[in-house]
Parts: sequence; C-alpha cells; structure tokens
Amino acid sequence: MASLDELEGALGRARLVAIVRLSDHTNVLAIVETLCDAGVQFLEITVERPEGYDSLARCVEKFSNRATIGAGTVLSVDSVRRVRDLGAQFVVSPNTNPDVIAECHEENLLAIPGALTATEVASATAAGARFVKLFPASVGVPYLQALRGPFPNAKFVPTGGVNNENAASWLDAGASAVAMGSSLVPLSGELDGLVARAQQAVTITVSSDA
Repeated sequence: MASLDELEGALGRARLVAIVRLSDHTNVLAIVETLCDAGVQFLEITVERPEGYDSLARCVEKFSNRATIGAGTVLSVDSVRRVRDLGAQFVVSPNTNPDVIAECHEENLLAIPGALTATEVASATAAGARFVKLFPASVGVPYLQALRGPFPNAKFVPTGGVNNENAASWLDAGASAVAMGSSLVPLSGELDGLVARAQQAVTITVSSDA
C-alpha cells in the first residue's frame, strides 16, 4: 500500500480527480474502465448511497492496479473504517472533521477534507490535511486566489463546478489539482461522450502550467 507521501506526490502529479457519483450504479465498472483507459489516475467513488460501498469494493478489486481509488462523501470515522476495509486509498469529505482526518492518518489514507472559509481551511490544515477540497468551486477562481494569500502552503483541490472549460484557470491560479464530477461523469451513468470528456480532462490537467 502506498504511503501518505507517495499518495501526496501522485496526486500532485496527476492533478485530476474524477468523481464517480451515480444515481444508477449499473454501469460503474464500464465507467471506471473508460476513465482508466483515458488516463485518469485518481478516481473517487462516492458513498452517500449504500450502493456506493459495493461499487467501491468492485472497482478496487478490478482496477486498483490501474488507478488510485478512493471514497467520497465520507462523513464519519465509521465510514472511514468501512472504506478502508474495502481498499480505498484516499478519503474525500465535503466538510472538515478533525476526527475523520485523524482516523484517515491512523489508517494511512490520504484525507482531502472540504473547506470554504478561511476558518475551515485553517482547521483542515491544522488537523494535518495535505490537500484541502475547496468546495463549492462555484465561488470562482478569484476566491481561490484570495485564500492563497493567507494560506500559501495549502494544496487546494477545487470541486463542485469545475469542468473542462475552466479547469486550466483553476490550475493556473494555483490549485494543486482539480476534481470533476457531473461535468465529467453524469449522475445517470450514461457512457455517451465519456471517452472524449475524460481524454480532454487529462490533456488539460497535464498540459496546464504547474
């Protein structure tokens, strides 16, 4: 299993997290295979629905040799333990919960807590989070630029409103990586157009200035 330093470095190089949040999990394996084929290296399977845990387990079993697979929408210590047992390597939350972050570190999982305000960013970094999910990213690129003033060492991952049209702007403004959800993988799990969108996302994040 990769160390936290190795996971941190890998995400810093990949610069893209594909969020697989589905209302219908029928196509989850086909979706993840398509994303892997397109070159996506970090995949987040959200677990706010019970089916998410099963999908996480199936994807880890089949694709962990091709991508780093983590769990999203993890809200409790119990959920951290559950996704650890299913093979997740990183944990993403919409909020900052120091107990969740501490449990992730205890289990050698990369924690990516969600934060919006300066107070939340400070709490996340004080708890030892190596990346901070800036959520929702619909606040706009200037907001990230403002936060980077008092938090120059924080590694931000804007999420919620990032797409192929604006991803480069976020990275150019200093984001360490971006996460794309429904703009990349629709809730319905529809596969049409996914290959092209994923390939474009990988190309944008690789080519944008580091």
